[in-house]
Amino acid sequence: MPRRPDLARRAELANAAFEVLRARGVGTSMSELADALGVKRPTLYFYFPDVGAVFESVLDQTYAAHAELVIAKMQTLAHPLDRLKALVEVTVAFHKERPHLIGGLFQLWAVGGRDLTSVLEKGRRMVTASRDALVADLRGGLVRKEVLPCEPDKIVDMVLAVLDGVLVHHVLGIARPEGVMDELIDRVIEPLRSQGSKSKKKRKRT
Repeated sequence: MPRRPDLARRAELANAAFEVLRARGVGTSMSELADALGVKRPTLYFYFPDVGAVFESVLDQTYAAHAELVIAKMQTLAHPLDRLKALVEVTVAFHKERPHLIGGLFQLWAVGGRDLTSVLEKGRRMVTASRDALVADLRGGLVRKEVLPCEPDKIVDMVLAVLDGVLVHHVLGIARPEGVMDELIDRVIEPLRSQGSKSKKKRKRT
């Protein structure tokens, strides 16, 4: 029977390998990577056939960890606009705690040698699923008159586009995510809150 990978060990090695590659450069060979991790080359190749596989593993872990935090926060909130704000706030905090994550993933992606189409498709599926859920949530808010008239798909697309853009700009040293997203919340998200739901929110605070 073929040996089955230990998924916890694979995740541990992927995170450690990511840090080595980020520090030493993505030109690090698999042999050098094995030495840096303190494992034998056959062990490293068993879990990762190449650097691109390290990238995919770290990317999968990133998606999963981020989704877990977002879902946990959203489950505590009753209003669809608050849930949309939670996505923004959790995502900014997530990357603030991991300042080298986006830049490191870009590096690995550039030289990983993996099929770009499959990587993009995986990301597209993840984003589309969360986007569709957010749009449906806003539409429900419209029906319940918690949200003022708007086009939910365009609102969600705007929020996601600005969020992704400002995170990349932060890596480039152009923008500070907190300030940009606070402005988006104040000028785009909060004005959509109906007066009735504002009153309920105020009563809960008192």
